[in-house]
Amino acid sequence: MSGVETAVPASTESVAATTFRIVYRSRNKIPAQEREEQLGNIFRVALPNNRSQGICGALLMWGDWFAQTLEGDEAAVRELFARIEVDQRHEKVEVIESGPVDEPVFARWAMAKVGEHREADIPLIATATGITEASGRKATEDQEKVLTKMRDATRAFGAGY
Repeated sequence: MSGVETAVPASTESVAATTFRIVYRSRNKIPAQEREEQLGNIFRVALPNNRSQGICGALLMWGDWFAQTLEGDEAAVRELFARIEVDQRHEKVEVIESGPVDEPVFARWAMAKVGEHREADIPLIATATGITEASGRKATEDQEKVLTKMRDATRAFGAGY
């Protein structure tokens, strides 16, 4: 798998008028042969937990690097990020961007495999055995702006930076 993007949907009613966003990158420590199954497990647990906290976002994985966007109430996002920061499945956690934004851009997203060389992303869903293809949804212009930052962050590390 060349990459994965995910988002945790939240109802628009559960996200405050001003949304707080953190975008970070980190180095993946999950062994390649276990990634699909472990990511599926992570998504199945994260979706309901994040939804209950009014948090949404997107996770991109490229090679051995993660980039993730978390959006929602500032206290809830910071609390989740504090737990993520110490998760042993990744290292070298670095915040790329954080601060208030007018509204979440990933409120209705699901996972997607990142396309290579401008190919279309492939939507994915978490299943009991891992990750499988699903029907698609095109990214908005605002989503693409954030996704570009995430892609650039993971590829910069992948290039040895």
